Amino acid sequence: MTNKNYKFTTIILIPLIAITPSLFSYADILEEIEQKFIEIHEKVGRSVVNIERESQINAIPINREELFKQFGLPVPEEKGNPLLPQKDQKQKVTGTGSGFIYSKEGYIITNNHVIEDADKITVKTASGKKYPAKVIGADSESDLAVIKVEPDEELIPAVLGDSDRLKVGQFVAAIGSARGLEGSVSFGHISALGRENLRELQMQGLTFQHLIQTDAGINLGNSGGPLTNIKGEVIGINVALMLGANRIGFAIPINTVKQVIPQLIQGGKVTRGYLGVAVTDVERYGDALNLPTTSGAFVKKVQEGTPAEKAGIKIYDVILKVNEHEIQTAQDLVNTVSSYMPGNSVMLEIWRDENKISLPVILGERNLQIAQKPQEKISILGMTFGILDKQNREKWGLPPENQGVIIENIESGSPAEEAGLFPGDLIIEVQKKTVNSVDELISTLTTLANVGKPIMIRYQRGKQEPDITIINVNQ
Repeated sequence: MTNKNYKFTTIILIPLIAITPSLFSYADILEEIEQKFIEIHEKVGRSVVNIERESQINAIPINREELFKQFGLPVPEEKGNPLLPQKDQKQKVTGTGSGFIYSKEGYIITNNHVIEDADKITVKTASGKKYPAKVIGADSESDLAVIKVEPDEELIPAVLGDSDRLKVGQFVAAIGSARGLEGSVSFGHISALGRENLRELQMQGLTFQHLIQTDAGINLGNSGGPLTNIKGEVIGINVALMLGANRIGFAIPINTVKQVIPQLIQGGKVTRGYLGVAVTDVERYGDALNLPTTSGAFVKKVQEGTPAEKAGIKIYDVILKVNEHEIQTAQDLVNTVSSYMPGNSVMLEIWRDENKISLPVILGERNLQIAQKPQEKISILGMTFGILDKQNREKWGLPPENQGVIIENIESGSPAEEAGLFPGDLIIEVQKKTVNSVDELISTLTTLANVGKPIMIRYQRGKQEPDITIINVNQ
């Protein structure tokens, strides 16, 4: 009897399993996903804006003799400085970025670096209308800014999501003016969460990171635009891409934006708590301190006259907790302290002389000039650069008539080292174009590295004849 029932059950189950796939075809599933992507663009695209900025910068002097020689022309006899222009001149520089509508009143969210030092800002909405914009507030440490327009149309604010609920693998869409092409949309996934200590971004001033990493296509011009989830909710603001990588981009979590933007609208700046210590991750010091954990922030310096000194914090202390929040890393300490308002009293749990102690601290106000580290030199493709002054000419044995930018350092295993370049080499040309300054060289290499194609470098080593090499960006 039991065997008969078993066979009967099996006969019923097999047909059910066999017919299940026919109920939902793969085409139907793909069409449903496709429709969802279309809806995202239609919903969010109407809230995305293009931002054009204009700035006036000092023109870079050009060597007259080199200019005429480059085109095979005789150098005209003319008294005065051989550099052109001979007088200070201003040069107009334009740029394009993205943003999205925060409120119907005309408040727009974007990146600080999109509008920083702009003399003129123009916003173009999805309807095609253009409006002059003014800066309401900006914060370089979070790379966020608020600008405002006075619209004569109804603006549609974007819907904000919750970045604390994100999971790696979720679908996302990036919308903005990629490469200046307005309204561009790309799709991908969240490939990582909580990215910290991205050195290149730190050197550009982005202190508070904890970024979303995505493989959705983020290009130059996407900065300030929204990164959305499958529901069309903004879960991040596109901020950067990784040079030389195929599809690695980063976005500021929207919950960070929610904390910063109201302060910018109300007071034009962000006010943060300040402790006054120089810290590093505790991992390498833990054994020497007999620390029973691998987390915490190791105090390397206590600045004079700061809340930390007044509270009695000392060098070699390990900060374990701020109130009830357990500190994992040095950056976690900075983020946690900065989340409090100046004047707040917090209780620190500290490991000192193999014991835990508690210290109350009244936080001061974080000052950007005090908080920032000394400016590090920017490294591009494994190189840092210096100006061609008298000292560098003598140090590297370069003739006085040579012009260009000195390579000060080469990182081991970098694309620059693979290309055969050395410290002391003088970069003369990049892609057949003359190099005039460190800033110009960094800007040029950054743009070319982003494209991902080989870069042709003309350089001189000491008093040798100039040579040409190729830097392969994708190693």
